[in-house]
Amino acid sequence: MTDLDVAYFEAYRRIRDFALANPSFFPNGSRADVNFKVMIEGIPKVEASGALQKSNIGKAATVTKESIAASIWLRLRKLNRTARGLAVDRPEIGELFRMPHGDNYQVLLAAAMAFHTNSEPYEAELIECGMRPNFRTDLLSDINDFQAAIGDQNEAKGTKVGATGNIKAEMKLMHDAWKRLLGIVPNILEDNPAKLAEWTSACHVKRPPKKNHGNNEGGNTAPNS
Repeated sequence: MTDLDVAYFEAYRRIRDFALANPSFFPNGSRADVNFKVMIEGIPKVEASGALQKSNIGKAATVTKESIAASIWLRLRKLNRTARGLAVDRPEIGELFRMPHGDNYQVLLAAAMAFHTNSEPYEAELIECGMRPNFRTDLLSDINDFQAAIGDQNEAKGTKVGATGNIKAEMKLMHDAWKRLLGIVPNILEDNPAKLAEWTSACHVKRPPKKNHGNNEGGNTAPNS
């Protein structure tokens, strides 16, 4: 959320607390009550989505993916080196195990799958040249783990995008409720100066200082998430 969003959200929290502390002024089902409930129900949703936005689920998936990618790269390097030795007498083998170029993960994955497939008919010869007996099984295991890590990372990204969308939707609902309450609550509390003062303080949005690079004027503009 932007600094302005946070300022609005803090106001929404104060409005919720004011409503919970003064239920007798706002009968159940009244217009004020309905709009206060938008705050009461929306605030925990925004807090939960905000926690997802700040979580390390995406970072954890990325670290896992990078670790497996490094393992795959070493396995391909070893196969490539061994195949070059065999290619002295059988040049066609060397052509089957060329290292991929660049740092694109999809290119690395495609190369790993190709190495695994291409190594099958030459497995015995590669093992005779020093490759471990289970080298193909180990490579396939890394390929499967790598695909799973990519899926986890994409899921994490989707989760965070969804959280951002949820925040934006809930903030819009609460902003509309806030504007309605600005017109309702002062009428209900006009004969109670103390409570009216509490309400005025609670609903006031403490706007952050303006930044030099913007010309955003004040007013009851909706927050952007």
